[in-house]
Amino acid sequence: MAEEKGLTVIDEAKRKFELACKDASALQIVNNFGAAFTAVNVIALLREALSDEVMERVFMPLMNTKVGFLTDRNGRPRKNGTVQPLYTIPVVRDAIIDAVSIGLLPTGNQFNIIAERMYPTKEGYTALLRKLGVKYFIDVSFDKGQTAGFAEVPCKISYTYNGEKNSFGIVATVKKDDYSSPDQIRGKAERRAKKALYEYITGCDFGDADEQSGPVEDVEYKDVTHEVEAEVKNNANAGGTLDFGQAGTNGTQQPPKTPGF
Repeated sequence: MAEEKGLTVIDEAKRKFELACKDASALQIVNNFGAAFTAVNVIALLREALSDEVMERVFMPLMNTKVGFLTDRNGRPRKNGTVQPLYTIPVVRDAIIDAVSIGLLPTGNQFNIIAERMYPTKEGYTALLRKLGVKYFIDVSFDKGQTAGFAEVPCKISYTYNGEKNSFGIVATVKKDDYSSPDQIRGKAERRAKKALYEYITGCDFGDADEQSGPVEDVEYKDVTHEVEAEVKNNANAGGTLDFGQAGTNGTQQPPKTPGF
């Protein structure tokens, strides 16, 4: 009977969770003035669904797996030898609620938890842009930086959305070390480019991870500024293209730099 009751609890939680995900899709519509009312219902449904029992049985096992989501607390020693305890159910529950409310899922590494907060990953921004119906192409170049510890990767973003065609460029500055491969660096730069595109279209900035956070695979760490967002919003539709160029040669405009993690 206990097992049967447990299945009933999980089934009911699944129903509420799926309904919340469906309602959250309405929040992805740009300039949706009724979004606040929908958001209240989504959060209420999620809090009902994500009981401690459901979190323990369904969602906590997804933590620190690429099938689920990664965090900066994985139970392994850091460079200084310290081991941070794994995140608790309340922290993970709040992160899942934040993620689902903006259209992300707790599977497929669509978000990470860094310093107790939820941050969309490259896969997460891919999912968000797809839900908006944005068609885009990102040309990610290679590291052209000269500063130790940071790579500077030019990215050109071309997109079509609601009949609007445009393009702009950024230089993604991302943290690197002696073990960073070119593919890892370009992957971080691609995330930065997708983040810039999503923020330009929606005006929504979900922030970036604190540089003091502990390491987590495929997540970047330096505090973000909004140089690129301001530049894009002011100039992207002014009749020209923000070309990422070659360090300002050939008369092209050198792109604004956005500090990356």
